[in-house]
Amino acid sequence: MSGRFIVTTYKEAAASVIALLSVNCWCRKPLAVGIWTGHIIYREIDRRRSTQKMGLLPSLSVSGLILTCSLAGLLHIVVRAIYNLYFHPLAGYPGPRLRAAFNSPHNYNIFNGNIVYAWDALHEKYGDFVRISPNMLSVTDPNAWRDIYGYGTKNPIPKYHDFYFGGAGGVANIVASNDADHTRMRRLLNHAFSDQALRNQEHIIQGYISLLVSKLREKAQHNAPVDINAFFNFTTFDILGDLCFGESFHALDKGTYNEWIHNIFDGIKIVRWLHVMKAYPIIGVPVLMVLKLFPQVERVRHRNREFAVERTQRRIERETDRKDFMSYILQHNGEADKGMTRPEMDRNSAILIIAGSETSATLLSGITFHLLKNPEWLEKLTHEIRTTFEHDTDITFTSTASQLKIMNAIIMETFHMYPPVPAYLPRCTGEGGATVCGKYVPPNTVVNIPQYPANRSSRNFKDPHTFAPQRFLNDPEYEHDKRSVVQPFSVGPRNCIGQAMAWSEIRTILARFIYNFDVELHDPATSSDWDNQKVFILWAKAPLMVRLTARNTT
Repeated sequence: MSGRFIVTTYKEAAASVIALLSVNCWCRKPLAVGIWTGHIIYREIDRRRSTQKMGLLPSLSVSGLILTCSLAGLLHIVVRAIYNLYFHPLAGYPGPRLRAAFNSPHNYNIFNGNIVYAWDALHEKYGDFVRISPNMLSVTDPNAWRDIYGYGTKNPIPKYHDFYFGGAGGVANIVASNDADHTRMRRLLNHAFSDQALRNQEHIIQGYISLLVSKLREKAQHNAPVDINAFFNFTTFDILGDLCFGESFHALDKGTYNEWIHNIFDGIKIVRWLHVMKAYPIIGVPVLMVLKLFPQVERVRHRNREFAVERTQRRIERETDRKDFMSYILQHNGEADKGMTRPEMDRNSAILIIAGSETSATLLSGITFHLLKNPEWLEKLTHEIRTTFEHDTDITFTSTASQLKIMNAIIMETFHMYPPVPAYLPRCTGEGGATVCGKYVPPNTVVNIPQYPANRSSRNFKDPHTFAPQRFLNDPEYEHDKRSVVQPFSVGPRNCIGQAMAWSEIRTILARFIYNFDVELHDPATSSDWDNQKVFILWAKAPLMVRLTARNTT
């Protein structure tokens, strides 16, 4: 056979399948295509082996088979690109041709963490509708909130569950669930986030804000630089830990995160790797196989799961009349049509902690940064707070909600400039497609409103990159701003369930912080572009170092 050899083993068949997977990784369903074609290849190999034994066909080399598969894959890529460019249902939407043809630019943005800046530039060039990838549209028109996420009489476009990785392990949660499960869990959790519940929880939240003030006074006494971003995170995580599990994480007391919180932050960054492995199985499958060789990886995952399970169990066993989140969830414990299963309690507790703590702390850090970069607004806010409240104890959920117009405008402007969830929350159109801002969006199209690009659009705001709280104080100069595009808590039946609590928490922490301390940047030169951060679902925040001077409030 002139040194050539026949494909006769599973290993040789696997080599051919891997080669085919590598060129088919551009498909929308690459793993399915790879498995299907791999099956065909193996059947063909088996057929050729049989016919060779009868002397009917010449031998087939591994190199020849790989070359054939590679050429077929290359042809597939070319044909697919031509289809995406000229015949795809989204072919008429504006956007770069490379993005229309391939998913790789979008995947690169996700992996590199520059997704919001790339999309912002694309929208400035192409308009409110941009074809981000072959099957995805990004929209920055404010009216799209109603059409995509639904409110009033408008039905929302279904969630794109591939993005949320579904309900891991088959366990539904408030973020990734079908409509029936979401309605059941939302109805149950609504009681935990009602106005009455918030009044019952205020003393718990205020206790941790008082602890924050105390710890910051200690730092100020020693004239030590403070990472205020970390302290805001310590506070919100301790609050949510107490409200969910009935016990604090003690981050404020210890001045550091525990292992579980550390792993949460690391896990958010790891999501980009999961996205790449899911998009390109030729990378993902080998990586997952290699990871199985390292038992310590599985041990970390197990500890993370068990932490929430153990904390939830301790809270369930603790008989108390205390009105925390779990007390409302347990009211319907054991009722299949109303309550949550035990795994659902574990999963939702972890989600509520992440969603309720990181986002509020991010906004508070953003407010502090922008105030320090715009001292005239810091002065206005300081005057408003210190003339409104005679004592620190006067600062409550109710008093901050109604009396502080400048503070509320500053909060809204920070939502505009530095939204805690800056990227996108994708939806996917159903069989009949959808109409968004009068434009038809075909079936199976991923569509979304990315908050940062929408907020920074020159079509929506005058001076979109300028911190200008007066735009939320009815300044005539900004009367044509489309402020309704700023929706930090989303809209519709799946909007943020805890937004009332978030507003109360943010206003009260900010007011008590400014009431008690004079603040300045520790090193203005190094902190001047603090908000220029990468995005991995949430902002990858750097330390925000400040110096504090405590006021004598006695």
